[in-house]
Amino acid sequence: MGNQELLSYFSKYHVKEACHAYGPDGHSGMSALIFEGSAVAYKEAERLHNHFVDQRTERYAWLNHRIVIPGGKRQLYGFLAEKEDLEAFNRHHGIMFNFFSYIML
Repeated sequence: MGNQELLSYFSKYHVKEACHAYGPDGHSGMSALIFEGSAVAYKEAERLHNHFVDQRTERYAWLNHRIVIPGGKRQLYGFLAEKEDLEAFNRHHGIMFNFFSYIML
């Protein structure tokens, strides 16, 4: 799934940009949705986070219960990023993101 496809998929949440993390072996399995650094954007990021919570595909599921879907389809997981998440993402991506914008991983 490319950046434009991610942006289109989550367009109702007013995402500013999408970014994928790559390591030496290719895609790391992480992508970030970046929101503007405003109160309205935070509410949008929180609304998207709640969508993943309702679907049971939030942080806990990502860490403990990843689902394998037959036929090669991928399950998307998402949660509001914390400092440690950004540090891990930055290690794979090579670009430094910070909390001036709100980020979903």
